[in-house]
Amino acid sequence: MWYDSIDNDGRIFHCHAISRDCAHWERPNLGLVEYAGSKENNILPLPPCGTVFIDPRAAKGQRYKYVTYGHGVDVGFGREYGVRVWWSEDGLKWHRNSSLALEFNADTQNQAFWDDRIHKCVAYLRAWNPLRCIARVEVDDILKPWPCSLSTDEPSRGSDPAKWPPPTTELPVVFKYDDGDPQNSDHYNPCVIKYPYASDLYFMFPSAYFHFPDPPQGAHANDGRLEVQFATSRDGIEWHRPSRDPYVGLGGEGDPDSEQMYMLVGMIRRDSELSMFYSGYNFTHGSYDIKTMRYKGSIMRLIQRLDGFTSIDAGSSLGEVLTKPISFSGTGLSVNVNSSAGDFRAEVQGEGGRPIAGFDIGSCDTVRADDCSRALSWKGRYDLSSISGNVIRLRFLMRRAKLFSFWFS
Repeated sequence: MWYDSIDNDGRIFHCHAISRDCAHWERPNLGLVEYAGSKENNILPLPPCGTVFIDPRAAKGQRYKYVTYGHGVDVGFGREYGVRVWWSEDGLKWHRNSSLALEFNADTQNQAFWDDRIHKCVAYLRAWNPLRCIARVEVDDILKPWPCSLSTDEPSRGSDPAKWPPPTTELPVVFKYDDGDPQNSDHYNPCVIKYPYASDLYFMFPSAYFHFPDPPQGAHANDGRLEVQFATSRDGIEWHRPSRDPYVGLGGEGDPDSEQMYMLVGMIRRDSELSMFYSGYNFTHGSYDIKTMRYKGSIMRLIQRLDGFTSIDAGSSLGEVLTKPISFSGTGLSVNVNSSAGDFRAEVQGEGGRPIAGFDIGSCDTVRADDCSRALSWKGRYDLSSISGNVIRLRFLMRRAKLFSFWFS
């Protein structure tokens, strides 16, 4: 785990922790950065407020990459501004890339990753248009300056990096607030993850920022609460929000995540269980006091079923789902379903919506189980190879059930 820590003087440090089970974490003594007269700590030689990723096609010694906006903080490297990439062989000893990626101050929690669908590195950055939103850029070589276009009202970055603005229209904005969101709200960190267990599925977990009035109406400037929401995409560009409800809701009064939360990039699978992590705070965005906030931030673990981000649900009445036409190859059909208190069946339809003989709804063996990987059968027959390569539609009939995903194997 790579994370930020803030000391009582307001300095932010990037730190490292390790775990073998996602639940119990150790802070190794790295001996890399001197702090308070000692190198016995877990601080990394990096500016803060960035995101680490593994680059599978990197040159030797550059497997780990780190994308950050310097935030004007000096933790031993001089004051950093602009979006810059760092690289490392082991994720611990880091090297500063000589050139900036972008001459913009894109605020915190910017990120990048290798997208194996398009075979490029993709970055998601904090932008303003005119409020907080998410911009995207794809690059062939992440260590070279990234492509962008200067906006008409900002023809030059200027000579003072501290005054560089955030991106506005120079990069394509792919996610922002709309008429479905409350007034005076926007979105903070992107937290985009290309889902490892599907070929073309991207998830975003942005923090929705619900602003309080500024003074004199409100008590603090730039203040409000933040909750984690959820969006999906098939290409990382066009995003859909299945719900405006929180994906992770704020905790109760006094809980360590009662006022703010930010999802961390990363997802760990063990069998049919997924672990994710987020940071939570029990003070609002503008109300922190550096003198009293020590021990105020926490990192929380989320545990859920594989593919369990959203589902198609049926109540006590019989529900029916008909897919779009699908051109498939494979020998079997599996589902991630919870029908332990109900029932679930499937039908394979051909041209004109007619059931394919032997794969009709009446022949399907009913599933009454909570199973993340249940192979479907029709009168004991699992093999679909006879219709592989055809265009089909799937019809699901379900009662008191949740369907999370389906796939051909």
